[in-house]
Amino acid sequence: MTAQPALGDATIRTLRPADIAAAIELLVLAAGDDKRHRLLAQLTAAEPGEMHHAVVAERSGVVVGVGKLAAEPAFPGTVSALVAVAEADRGRGVGTALAADLAGWAEHHLGPAHVVTSAVRDDLDGGRRFAQRYGLVVTRHSVGWRFDLLGRGDELAERATRTADAAGVRVRVADLKAEEAAIVECIGRTLPGLPVPGAEGQQVDLAHARQVIPDEATVLVAESLDAPGTPLWGLTVVTPQAGSGDWYTVYTGVTVDRRGRGVATALKAAALDQACRSGASAVTTHNDDGNEPILRANRAFGMRPSVGYWSLLRRDA
Repeated sequence: MTAQPALGDATIRTLRPADIAAAIELLVLAAGDDKRHRLLAQLTAAEPGEMHHAVVAERSGVVVGVGKLAAEPAFPGTVSALVAVAEADRGRGVGTALAADLAGWAEHHLGPAHVVTSAVRDDLDGGRRFAQRYGLVVTRHSVGWRFDLLGRGDELAERATRTADAAGVRVRVADLKAEEAAIVECIGRTLPGLPVPGAEGQQVDLAHARQVIPDEATVLVAESLDAPGTPLWGLTVVTPQAGSGDWYTVYTGVTVDRRGRGVATALKAAALDQACRSGASAVTTHNDDGNEPILRANRAFGMRPSVGYWSLLRRDA
């Protein structure tokens, strides 16, 4: 794409490989650090046939803004959108120019089968309003939580043991490479009833589910104490956050037939214990604000509210 002049001396041009690191640092300002793994995947080369478009705003050789539209292969038909601008360059039309570029590309490449999604931090009311200007509507709100680990090792180890016994499970660290098939299969059995990107009835392509798990993540699985070797009852995925001592809970799920038996609580307790043993200073997570059982569990654990995010959606018709 030929570089086009934006406001002032900034230009809008196609993102290059050398821009990716700077682009991610801008995008996490709007999406949150926990999205860093997915943003990296979305800004790198797409597979043949995937929807993918990313542009930057450059001023005097410095990337001051970025916009992207990228397919989410695990959720067929969804395209993730986000625009972010460096704080010093906001209010100068840079975001509007980036969004106009994305909108023009979408008009020619997206159709009725596509759903555009976005996730914006809930402490950025301006970012939510900006997305709504382009037809995205808020569909969900996820509450942020933070649990500080320092000095709580003995307490966490005792709670992990107690909750696992109460739920009748053994929680262990899985080998992501050797047990990938079982992990992905378990994800498929734990998804019913959980919110996913896209509209009602959104399909999930488990063939791409592994992509949402960072390579450096720790996967903890819950299996029956009484019937070892039977299919997993649930799992949780936690991963270190780059540049900090925090870990983030990417996913926690329990199979439908085992819900309400304390399995999720046991998984949460084990994840906190594992993160603490690994030297993390805190664990953060997000949960849908309509999921009262998990919100009660978080409060019971002593988690503190933190930054959440808005989920937005637009169906192209």
